[in-house]
Amino acid sequence: MFSQLGVRLQLWIALFCCPGVSAAQDIPPNPAEDCDRLIVVVGAAGTDEFAGEFSSWADEWEQLARRQQWQLTRIEEPADAGTAREQLEGAVRSSLKSSCRLWIVFLGHGTFARDTAKFNLIGPDVSANDLKGWLKGSQMPVVVVNCSSASAPFLTKLAGPDRVLLTATRSGSEINYSRFGKYLSLAINDPEADIDHDQEVSLLEAFLAATSETERFYLGEARLTTEHALLDDNGDRVGTTGDFYRGILPAKQAEEGKQIDGAVASRMILYSSPGVPVFPPELEARRLQIERQIDQLRNQKDQLAQEHYYDQLESLMLELAQAYDLAEANQ
Repeated sequence: MFSQLGVRLQLWIALFCCPGVSAAQDIPPNPAEDCDRLIVVVGAAGTDEFAGEFSSWADEWEQLARRQQWQLTRIEEPADAGTAREQLEGAVRSSLKSSCRLWIVFLGHGTFARDTAKFNLIGPDVSANDLKGWLKGSQMPVVVVNCSSASAPFLTKLAGPDRVLLTATRSGSEINYSRFGKYLSLAINDPEADIDHDQEVSLLEAFLAATSETERFYLGEARLTTEHALLDDNGDRVGTTGDFYRGILPAKQAEEGKQIDGAVASRMILYSSPGVPVFPPELEARRLQIERQIDQLRNQKDQLAQEHYYDQLESLMLELAQAYDLAEANQ
């Protein structure tokens, strides 16, 4: 059991001692699986060079969808179903009726003017306000990844409960071409992005690997960094940059009254090495329930007596270990 869980348990314990962290092509889903849906939107490239870049990034996301057996919709240009924007709206609205979790990934260029952020499409663009309206009233988990320049306003507009937001920039004024999308698309399928060596790559790890590679690019070129990616998964619309972490552990304190993002993204697994325990649906639900209880306990750490806190933590960790034991036994 500890061959798979030991590293993760050590990291969780470390975290809990640190308060304040926290044309469309469709692939049908596997009916035996819960239905995640991934919508990949490839924007207007402007040049052949960018077109090749964005298309190759989208191929990586398509590979992820095939491996995870998610339903995939890839939108690149106008088609019989309408403009790219109309296709996107239709895909989003239909997903809210049929999916258990929706992923929307934007790969391309973005703009910010008159307090409005837009993602550039062939034909009419899509704004953060547009997407907010299409998602209004949704009760399902939604992940939005905007890898374009000037993308940060998408985070502030869309973040909330059961939402995970990744943007390539921390403000609308970072308008230069963004390279974050390249490194994120590579990380989602790369076992080398497994920062904590637990044989899995989470969305948090992919985000941290991509931000590190982005910064390495600018340092290698002796250029001023013109993009700073953000992650928000606690709904406070603030976001956390990659430099808050050392490995997957927070190395900085959040501002008073704020929490560092990453707890939810750390449980979204994108890549698993062969041999990693596969949790059947009921056991997976139990595991997530325990992990949420651990998160709640961590948030109460300052209000609890130390002995009481660690007694509860030990009990929950043992329950989690038992869940892993059962998953390994089933496998």
